[in-house]
Amino acid sequence: MAKLTQRDFEILDDLCVACDNHLHIGLDDWVQPIDCGGTNGSDHSYRLSKLAKTPLAETKRRGGWTRGSKSYRITEVGRAALAEERGK
Repeated sequence: MAKLTQRDFEILDDLCVACDNHLHIGLDDWVQPIDCGGTNGSDHSYRLSKLAKTPLAETKRRGGWTRGSKSYRITEVGRAALAEERGK
């Protein structure tokens, strides 16, 4: 796995929080970049796509190939990596 930057870990943390918030309010744990703090022009979509190419996160496409059609969630491996990074 490629070395992750501090920014990658920040986005992974945002993803973790967003997934947990969705579960807390009774939704599934799949979230969109906007749920992780992403805005037009931010690097959230790029970073989430990068993380989804690792065992740290997963992605799925919601109907079609339109903009904003991808959802993401953190994996157990991602949670463990994030906990290790926080412990440093």
